[in-house]
Amino acid sequence: MAPLDSRCDCYACRHLSRAYLRHLFVAKEITGVVLLTLHNLSFYLWLMGEIRRAIRGGTLAELEARFAPQQREGEGQDG
Repeated sequence: MAPLDSRCDCYACRHLSRAYLRHLFVAKEITGVVLLTLHNLSFYLWLMGEIRRAIRGGTLAELEARFAPQQREGEGQDG
């Protein structure tokens, strides 16, 4: 009954469970694709904002060092 990502503030993560989203995909409901797209766009908007802040602050290497290992290990935002 957990959200896709407990740290995300997109509609899908705030209002729907992983189980319900899985149901939408299994039932081949287009709503599942739409909700996951909204989640993904929210994540990329967050990520690009972090990158912009790091570039302005001169800390891009530190951001990469924190973020890249999670992605290489396949741990998205929530694991």
